[in-house]
Amino acid sequence: MRRRALHVCSCVSCPAHQGSCPKLVAKGRCPRCKQQAEIARGSRQDRGYDADHDRLRRKWERRFEAREEIDCHAITCLMPLRRIAAEAPWDLGHTPDRTAWTGPEHRLCNRSAGGKAAHG
Repeated sequence: MRRRALHVCSCVSCPAHQGSCPKLVAKGRCPRCKQQAEIARGSRQDRGYDADHDRLRRKWERRFEAREEIDCHAITCLMPLRRIAAEAPWDLGHTPDRTAWTGPEHRLCNRSAGGKAAHG
C-alpha cells in the first residue's frame, strides 16, 4: 500500500488565510481551517443563491432533462460558445457582481472563474 505524502494545510499559501495553520494534512485544509473557511463563506443565501436562483435553475434543469444541449453562457468560459451536453455537470452562472444570472455554464468553467476571482 502506497502512503500519501503530507503537506502543510493549504491555508498557509492562501492569501485570505496566509500563515494561519502549520498543520500537516494529506490533502487541502485541516478540519479546523476547513470549518472556518466554510463559516467565512456564509450561507448560500448570503452568497446570492436565493429562491429566484432556485426557480431559474429548475427552469434550466427541465430543459436538460428533456435532453437538450444548451449553449454555455459563461462570461469567462474555458470552452467559449461550446454546448453543454444534457448529461454534463453544470452550474447556473452569475455576473461578477452577483446582480444577475447569466445562464448555464460548464461546471468547470463556472467554478474555476469563481476560484480565480476569490484568489486573484
